[in-house]
Amino acid sequence: MKFVKTIVSVALSLVLLTGCVAPTSTKPENNGENANVSQTKFDQEVDYLVIGGGVAGLSSAIEAADLGVENILVLEKTGKIGGSAFYSDGILSGYDTQITKKLGLEVSHEAVYEEQMREKKYILDPELTKLTLDQSSKTIDWLIDHLGVKFHDEVIVKDGYGTIPTVHIVEGNGAGLEPYYQKALDERPAIKLEMETAATELIVEDGKVVGAVAKNKDGEQVRIGAKAVLLATGGYSANHELFTNVHVPNGVFQTTNFKNQMGDGLIMAMNIGANAQNLDQLQVYLREYNNPTSQYPYMFTMFVGQDGKRFMDEKRTAQTYNQEIKDDVIDLYGRTGVDYFWAIADEASLTQMGIAEDAKDHVGIYVADTLEELADKMGVDRETFLATVKAWNAACAKQSDSEFGRTSPMWFPIAQGPFYALQTTFFSSVTHGGLVKNANAQVLRVDGSVIPGLYAAGEVTTVTNSNGYTISNAITFGRIAAQQAQKYMNGEVVVEEVSVEEPEKEVRFDMTTALNDGEYEASVDGQHGKMTVKTVITNGAIADVIILEQNETEEVAKDALTSVPQSIVENNSADVDSVSGATMTSNRIMDAVAACLEQASK
Repeated sequence: MKFVKTIVSVALSLVLLTGCVAPTSTKPENNGENANVSQTKFDQEVDYLVIGGGVAGLSSAIEAADLGVENILVLEKTGKIGGSAFYSDGILSGYDTQITKKLGLEVSHEAVYEEQMREKKYILDPELTKLTLDQSSKTIDWLIDHLGVKFHDEVIVKDGYGTIPTVHIVEGNGAGLEPYYQKALDERPAIKLEMETAATELIVEDGKVVGAVAKNKDGEQVRIGAKAVLLATGGYSANHELFTNVHVPNGVFQTTNFKNQMGDGLIMAMNIGANAQNLDQLQVYLREYNNPTSQYPYMFTMFVGQDGKRFMDEKRTAQTYNQEIKDDVIDLYGRTGVDYFWAIADEASLTQMGIAEDAKDHVGIYVADTLEELADKMGVDRETFLATVKAWNAACAKQSDSEFGRTSPMWFPIAQGPFYALQTTFFSSVTHGGLVKNANAQVLRVDGSVIPGLYAAGEVTTVTNSNGYTISNAITFGRIAAQQAQKYMNGEVVVEEVSVEEPEKEVRFDMTTALNDGEYEASVDGQHGKMTVKTVITNGAIADVIILEQNETEEVAKDALTSVPQSIVENNSADVDSVSGATMTSNRIMDAVAACLEQASK
């Protein structure tokens, strides 16, 4: 099993990018008197400071209050609590819940775990992913029993959320969570909320986080002292400059409509030495080019680029992990020179969807009586577009897509006018990279040691879930953070320096095997066609690796195409480090070399 660990130490670049400054010493000069007493000056002091009022932060505050923590402050930089969860479809995946038990539904933990890891290409931390899954039932039951949240009676398999029946849906969707959370906050006087107040900097004393600097709604700077601090600030999907800075190819994507997702907590923590992983992992959703909230394109039939050609399996767009979609789109935009493509449909398909009449007046949709006229309105080459439509219609007739392997039912040929085209693109939605934490929700430094007093939960941390576990994961680690912070505040635990264990690496080929000198070639499936690699063996060792043919996305793969063959020769091994941001290309090269070595060993 592969586990790709992508550690990104870019604190300095993030500081320059956002204009933040690293925290200065928080302790004034002390002439020796009361040397063991904190000299930090605060405008306000609390027991537990929660930065971020989404479901991770709110759940943590509620849990802390129920554990007896008396003075809890939640800072929310917007004017509304709940974050993206309250705007979501209210999906929480889980198994072995009271609802599944009532339905007599049994699901294998191993099957769920394997699907999670496989769909995320093994970038997930195994321990934390297992914890997320193990705790999912307790999280859903906690919402039901502790907060009174109502769920639909069914537990389903939902398109885009895996193949296993684990999806629980809140009555009223994400908005259905709000009244129960509000009631829980109202019933717990230990919790105070400060709205429109944004934390800007963590305060550190003797290596421990002891509070934060914040700017309130009046623009005043406030220094808040705390015995423990939780970062629950969400991701960075609205910070185009940031997600482009950490992975340049992601710059082709537009930003989320959740404008508060600016990576505040990530930046604050990295400025004091916190580690981050997988910052290139940006999840994208299909939307209209000029409307980031519209899901109209999902109801169209076929996608073509400005070159008039199809470029992907259109039904992959619902996947919760979509690195392959990103690669397809980045490649398309690089080839065509524009940052959009076209969703195509005909009268029959949109009538079937019940939106044909509405579509005629929908802003941004081009309508034409003929395909030739539609091509002209789109600005694409007529002949190429007509050939693409002809090939699509033939595939529909056979119910088989030989070009992109689409397996979803292909019911709708583009055959009955009028014809429709909608300018379409992908917007950033969820960031899968973030701060590295341990099973106690403690934030870790680059060397694997714990930052005392600092905890993190939700999208600010590197992802440890997929397939609908996002909200339950946030709630789970929010509650774990409260439990551990309470023990830390009471002196029940001592923070020790810890090391992150490196997972066992997959061995593609045992280099103790004798190799015959010669030149060997092998091919593997590439991004847009096969990759063929020649491996030269001299004196029983790898002397050269030459990529004879490749069809990778140039912008993404160029570093790997150069450095991975060189590293294989230098290390005399098919198992070397992947290039960050080009993991799939790196793995393809190594797999091809391993196949060559198998030939050389015979």
